[in-house]
Amino acid sequence: MFSLSAKAHYGLAAMLDLADNFGKDRLQIRQIVEERGIPKNYLEQIFNRLVKNGLVKSVRGNKGGYELADSPQNVMVFSILEALEGPLEIVSEHDTAAIRQTFGNLEESVREHFSMSLEELLVQEKRFSQKQIFYI
Repeated sequence: MFSLSAKAHYGLAAMLDLADNFGKDRLQIRQIVEERGIPKNYLEQIFNRLVKNGLVKSVRGNKGGYELADSPQNVMVFSILEALEGPLEIVSEHDTAAIRQTFGNLEESVREHFSMSLEELLVQEKRFSQKQIFYI
């Protein structure tokens, strides 16, 4: 089964919060933990990895917290996933030519699909959250 880990899901959710807050105050981990229900220790590990990969900045002190290292329009979803999951490797050197081509096409499709910016994902998130349907 091909799936992303909880780390990727939590990381993207936290990055959406940082993108939504871009240019405002920094967010503290406790704020995201309360909003998203992500375990605090796990979120700290995720942010450590995102900081290490240059996607997030950590600032200590009274007005400290976390913020995006760049504008949401310049942060690609695929970069976030690679920072959290490692490089995408569907194709193996042990595959046959036909399998390499098939899996290579899949790898290319995955890269294309996640080539959107964090800003684009945030716009989609806001659009979906506004489309609440109530049935009586």
